[in-house]
Amino acid sequence: MILKKKKELILKIVLLIAIIYILSSSSLHYKIGNVFFGQVSSLYNVNLANLFFRASIHPIIGNPPLFAHYQLSRTYFIKGDLDQALAEAQKELEVYPENIRTYYILGLTLGYMNREHEAIDAFSKFIEANPETWAARNDKAWLQFRIGDMDGALATMKPISYMKNNPWVQNTYGTILMNKKDYKGAMEAFNQALNETSMMTTADWGEAYPGNDPRIYAPGLNAMKLSIEENIKLLNTKLDPQ
Repeated sequence: MILKKKKELILKIVLLIAIIYILSSSSLHYKIGNVFFGQVSSLYNVNLANLFFRASIHPIIGNPPLFAHYQLSRTYFIKGDLDQALAEAQKELEVYPENIRTYYILGLTLGYMNREHEAIDAFSKFIEANPETWAARNDKAWLQFRIGDMDGALATMKPISYMKNNPWVQNTYGTILMNKKDYKGAMEAFNQALNETSMMTTADWGEAYPGNDPRIYAPGLNAMKLSIEENIKLLNTKLDPQ
């Protein structure tokens, strides 16, 4: 009996979603997509978000809502479909070329596709409009690090190196300083990053990754702590080769 009631409830929910999907306007589809894409953490479902965002990009009249293709791109990125993520980001810029935020997801996607130089260009456009951004600078610096441009990576991170309470910034900055053989500066940065993560909650970590499943917050935070600890171990071998 209980199992039957659960099945009936699930069926009703599915039917309700189907009715909303069919009858809603493009803008409402977009708003519902956002609900499933982190706006209400308990309802997080990237597949439902993707479904409603796909509906939002096909308005009966006019253009889709601002950020519709952008949000759809982000869902494809999280689902691992990089080709579709790239296509939707490009469509957002076709319809709304003034939407500079699109260059951020464009940079992330190209970076994961190992198209580093194009990704760096995309992040550069975002940073030009948002010079104080730490996330885009951090990602751009990692890409510059990957292609061996240490001077470029250092120049990218310098303007935000004062952010001592940001472990992402300090871990990246320390890594670059270590490769530039500034071991003292690197150790200061790594220790600062480690100290900050020791006080960080999973919710704090998750704030840097909007749109991601809240279930990855705890393992993500642990992975960051491990990364910092490994960097400190590596730095210690350089300080004391014995």
